Amino acid sequence: MTLSLRQLRYFVAIADAGAFARAAEALNIAQSALSHHVSEIETELGVSLLNRRPRGIVLTPAGRRLYEHAGAILSAMTKAEFDVKTFTEVASGPVAVGLTHTAAAVSALPLMKIVGANCPNVHLTISEGLSPHLTERVLSGVLDLALAFNPSNDARLERAPILREELFLVGRPEVIGKSSSPVRFADIPQGAVLGLTPPTSRAILQTQFLRSQIKPSPTLEIDSLNIMRTALEAGLGCGILARSTVGCDLLRGEVHARRIIEPTLMRDLSLIWLAEHPHTRAFAEVRQMLKDIVLEDVRNGRWPAEILEPEGKRSGKGGENNRRANARSR
Repeated sequence: MTLSLRQLRYFVAIADAGAFARAAEALNIAQSALSHHVSEIETELGVSLLNRRPRGIVLTPAGRRLYEHAGAILSAMTKAEFDVKTFTEVASGPVAVGLTHTAAAVSALPLMKIVGANCPNVHLTISEGLSPHLTERVLSGVLDLALAFNPSNDARLERAPILREELFLVGRPEVIGKSSSPVRFADIPQGAVLGLTPPTSRAILQTQFLRSQIKPSPTLEIDSLNIMRTALEAGLGCGILARSTVGCDLLRGEVHARRIIEPTLMRDLSLIWLAEHPHTRAFAEVRQMLKDIVLEDVRNGRWPAEILEPEGKRSGKGGENNRRANARSR
């Protein structure tokens, strides 16, 4: 037996409702029929998907995995149906885009203007968040595409590397030192680094070995860029961030930045989307517009970074120009 879309819809409805009775009421079918469908799926897959409790159901680890896949499949089907039904030579339909905080500050307004001018029939939704959260929303099918730093190595994702930027130690001079000279990685103030919650640290430092060498603040973890900036300005600790993330704060003198060396720390920005995502005209055009906006920001110096080739290599002359721009910006 092959799982059907109806079975996946029923399973997602049960998981969302948290109980067979509520799901049966929402779907207007018998509770016994829902239970039968779940039993068929469990038999076919050879795993338990739900733990039945007195007050409802709880997904097993296998159930949570199926829920992620089912959500992405159903979302893709809905978008594919809409695209086919409304297909014209003009891009139309919904496109949901996720932007990291840095990308949102630089690229959100140009994207809204360009999509509005060139694709008036596209319904654009923009979400802002940390890279790990945006990646999860792409995998679940909530977002069509996203700009994310150091996205997870997941076979379900397609990615287009765009840029690479250097990370700095950022904080008040009294926390990280008044000197403008570089700081060695080994000399980063231990116990003072903010924002190193497990998912966030993966987006900041791709290498597990380097993450393990940093002792974060034992009393404060921050999972929000705005709160992080407030804490840095107040001298509550320091952060490992790109200059583009705190550019306005640096210009106002609210915080100080020092290069990190031995080793130099970098992060890569990529466009990501589901490998099985239907390539509607609207999706393809918005994706290209977003990529063009970011690349133009790098070329004109608004985003201090190096342009990456599709294979993840640095570009030739453009990369060298951007490295010189980086040196001037430091």
